[in-house]
Amino acid sequence: MTAARLVLGVEDADPVRLWRTIIRALRATHPAFGRDAEAMLAAGPSALAEAVIPLVAAEVALLAIPLDLELIGVADAALPSLLVWSDCAPTGARIRLGDGEPDAPPRLTAAQVAAAWPGALARGEHATVIRWLQQTDDDNNSALLLPRLWAAHELGDTARADDLAADTVDGRALLLHAHGALRAGDLEALADRLDLAAATADPRDGFWHTFDALLRAHEALWRGHPRVAARHFARAAGLAHVHADPRALAAALGYLALLATEGGDDDSARRRLNRIEDLVDADPSIAEHPVAIGGALAEGRMLELAGALEPAVAPLNRAITLAERGGNAFERAEPRLRLAAVHRACLRPELASILEAEALQILEPCPDRGRLAGPAAAIDLTATATAPATAAPLSPSERAVLRLLPSGLSQREIGGTLFLSVNTVKTHCRNIYTKLHAQSREEAVARAHDLGLL
Repeated sequence: MTAARLVLGVEDADPVRLWRTIIRALRATHPAFGRDAEAMLAAGPSALAEAVIPLVAAEVALLAIPLDLELIGVADAALPSLLVWSDCAPTGARIRLGDGEPDAPPRLTAAQVAAAWPGALARGEHATVIRWLQQTDDDNNSALLLPRLWAAHELGDTARADDLAADTVDGRALLLHAHGALRAGDLEALADRLDLAAATADPRDGFWHTFDALLRAHEALWRGHPRVAARHFARAAGLAHVHADPRALAAALGYLALLATEGGDDDSARRRLNRIEDLVDADPSIAEHPVAIGGALAEGRMLELAGALEPAVAPLNRAITLAERGGNAFERAEPRLRLAAVHRACLRPELASILEAEALQILEPCPDRGRLAGPAAAIDLTATATAPATAAPLSPSERAVLRLLPSGLSQREIGGTLFLSVNTVKTHCRNIYTKLHAQSREEAVARAHDLGLL
């Protein structure tokens, strides 16, 4: 058996990305390996334990792959998935933690960053792009205007973003600045910046016109004008198809499906969701990108409106996960509000209260809540205000420890199972007790059962 060493990047802290990296590493020596498992990653983290990791294990056994893979630089968030692997790995197949540290990545020149950042961003490697820019000293290089403007919005540095956009006539930069207003939930600023950007339109720039159509569609959607939004999303879908932009096409189709199902046309919604599935079949990474938010939200809303409440939970949770990877304020709030409504209908008021509180916090700085004003106003504020303070979510590592609390294992044994030190386990247990308002291990387990965490 030959040992292989896999050095992980900052993006691999996401367990879904970690397992995509592992699958592709195995595919380097077995070209057909893991295609079904990789496609299943589209369902998000919940699919890892239920489908992806067992399928990888079964395929390793079937192909008799002599697997001994050492991982360098594993983040805490990925450790629970390795615990799942240890439970189902075939005899002799090992994926283990290495003792070393990842080598420092090479510094890129401004020209290299300018060339590489669009691809990295398309793959969702936001932290990587920010690190490149932090390592690049050439602040005055015009080639870095777009990535620096994007990074300023990503980091919430609105003053820096305004400074970068103030003197530019670059059409794409002005659209990116408009997108920053949408991310922040400021629809008035979005409209103003779109008007400024319109003066710079290049009729030959297909990307500009596609991006412009998507932003105008979002402005109309979140202001509560579905017909206007549908026209702009349809135009964006047509432009994305003509200019071979599958991510923009997936984004437009997802929201067209949402508008269709909310308008009572489920057949049209299903056709659009099926087209997104075709795009994902061709490029599975689309399903993990924020462009898939609309499709996940549409799927959840279709089920919710049809009365299939329990099946609606998974796509709405997926929409929340995707929105946290780069969605705008409304995209982060809406699936929480919809999922809260589902939980209330299913008699899970504590879970609903947590989601409602999160949604209200996200929407608080938005001057115009638009289509979300009604759902937000309908929240039982008294119930939300008096709900137990369990809104602080458990981290992935805390959830992994929580899973083992009912087992009777000692804290040292839990640490050995999860590759954590006993002091780290003790810290996680303290955090779990605090967040669940429990005084003991038994009380924490009971509380977790009540909240649906176990």
